[in-house]
Amino acid sequence: MQIWQGGSRPARGGSGARHGRLLDARMPNRHVYLHETIAIVGTGSEAYKAHTGKLGSARRDGGAPLVGTWQQSGSTGSWPTVVNLWEMRDWGHWAEILERQYTRSSGQDPALKEWWTEATQWRSGGFDRILVPAAFSPTREEVIAAGIRGAACLQEIATVKPGTAERYLAAVGAGWRRAMSRRGLELLGAFRAAMRETEVVLLWNLPTFAHLTAYLRDADGKPARAWRRRVRAWRLDHRETLLVPSPWCVHHPDWSATR
Repeated sequence: MQIWQGGSRPARGGSGARHGRLLDARMPNRHVYLHETIAIVGTGSEAYKAHTGKLGSARRDGGAPLVGTWQQSGSTGSWPTVVNLWEMRDWGHWAEILERQYTRSSGQDPALKEWWTEATQWRSGGFDRILVPAAFSPTREEVIAAGIRGAACLQEIATVKPGTAERYLAAVGAGWRRAMSRRGLELLGAFRAAMRETEVVLLWNLPTFAHLTAYLRDADGKPARAWRRRVRAWRLDHRETLLVPSPWCVHHPDWSATR
């Protein structure tokens, strides 16, 4: 079934088809992810993102590589807020990180404690999720290899009926992913939350801000309404917010592995 067809749409880059082929011919994503929503103190967003980016890019300390650190647009959600996404190798890697974070002797690895202490001048708290990717969700390296770059990211956090997260993600993978790709929105991540069975997180690359406004403009069109009717079997509610990437996000136009 074609979910989204017709209507005007902004021009798109040439990476979408290659990205789709990569996802269709790959092994399932076996990573585990940490998603953080950070409450920022005053005007500390830029400093905090730089602090996070320097820790998470090209790291060699055994920690999780950074997929991205984004500013949440205040016109679409709470502000000032930063969203971080970290990619762990697997469940065992998270166990190793927890061992460092909560050592028996000191309560925290000294180097990590120093980083956290410095970060408190820019953040006051937050809310974290451990995320399990759908089999078709791209890894950090796959996003980089596909050359997916954009001006922003569309984040959806959906509340689903207990036990239906996998079915909702399967519907995204079977149809909605390609429908969004035809509009120029490439998938950055598709996850269900661990430790709760009622939450799904989707991340889409927006090549330009015009891609966002075109997507919202057409949200009441027939194809979009058909998609919403279909997913009501699983989805109870959802909230979309606009995330603006920092240069430490792997889909930022200026991202570099050596940053």
